[in-house]
Amino acid sequence: DSGLRPPDPPWNMRLAMLLFAAACVLLGIFPEWLYGLLPYPVDYQPYTASHVMTQLQLLLFSGLAFFVLLPLMRRTETISLDADWLWRVAGYRLGRGCLVGLGQLRAYIADSIVRVSSLVLALASGRWGRAALARKPLGAMMFWVVLLLAVLAGLANF
Repeated sequence: DSGLRPPDPPWNMRLAMLLFAAACVLLGIFPEWLYGLLPYPVDYQPYTASHVMTQLQLLLFSGLAFFVLLPLMRRTETISLDADWLWRVAGYRLGRGCLVGLGQLRAYIADSIVRVSSLVLALASGRWGRAALARKPLGAMMFWVVLLLAVLAGLANF
């Protein structure tokens, strides 16, 4: 016992519980009020001797079974596998595996961007690149702007 005691519910919640408890008792005593609300005529008698005895037998024998089997319901220190294992353990492991895989994919893409950028820079600074870029200075400037924007856009997504 943690010793925590919740406060009493507010008055409107207590009123709602009281009203619905009274409605349940009244509909149990006078079921014809409920049957009158149905869209079709009902010819059912809930309080016949046979029906009352059947329901009492069900209630008493289920109570007897509960108290007879009560010692078997003691608490045991076991691990129970249930359907929530799927998202509590397997889902967690699958998610962690996906994150590791995405991290490796990100590292591979970033490494590829660096290798392609260094290859483009090597080509641009080589003999072919200098000759091609020297012919059109505006084209050279556009090439470097597009290259830098592509690298920045690639790195911004990571």
